Amino acid sequence: MKNFMFIVAFAVGLASCSTVKNLLVEPSALETIAALKSILESSAGKAVNALKQIKQGEDALPDELKPVLATLKTLGLEDQIDDVEKAVVDASAVAAVESEAVIRDAIKELKFNDAVSVVLGGEDAATQVLKGAMYTTVKKRYSEKLESELSKKDVTKYWPMATSAYNLFAKEKIKGDLSDYISERAVDAIFVGMAAEEKIIRGDYTKMGNAVVTKVFDYYTKNKQG
Repeated sequence: MKNFMFIVAFAVGLASCSTVKNLLVEPSALETIAALKSILESSAGKAVNALKQIKQGEDALPDELKPVLATLKTLGLEDQIDDVEKAVVDASAVAAVESEAVIRDAIKELKFNDAVSVVLGGEDAATQVLKGAMYTTVKKRYSEKLESELSKKDVTKYWPMATSAYNLFAKEKIKGDLSDYISERAVDAIFVGMAAEEKIIRGDYTKMGNAVVTKVFDYYTKNKQG
């Protein structure tokens, strides 16, 4: 009987130790949120850097914009085309930097109603939360900065003329002013890039070298599998 009681007591003790161990390794709510914000900050930085690199290359302009600029040539503005393209590229690069700052500030203030569900969610769950919270804000800031930069080189005055001529025959009509048109596509690209980066990080979160991220994703990934 004594042996039996000893075994029972020993088993209960082990169970208790196991419970305590699980409680010790379980990340706090603050750690879970911190992990998600770290992933978003990393994803945002890489996405914006990728966008800035594109803006510096030959294919800097959105494909949809190229035929509109080509239309300007038919209006006798051949000499201005190079200036227009350079202004768009330069302004977009400046706006991208501005957007990164806005996004990083928003990430710091971002509220997660259920951080655990975001950790366990889809491959871009955190990015989608951020996008839902601030897409309009980022686009507005990007557009404002773009408008400011483009107006310095008098580019925007050609835009209504070009779009009107282009829309006469185009199936897909161009709407909005130049800064709004470009900003929408650029901001879409930022969030698409962020989603792709988040997916990569989730695939091997240990490569971030962030102890909190590793702790959070280790814990919830293993629990989910269990």
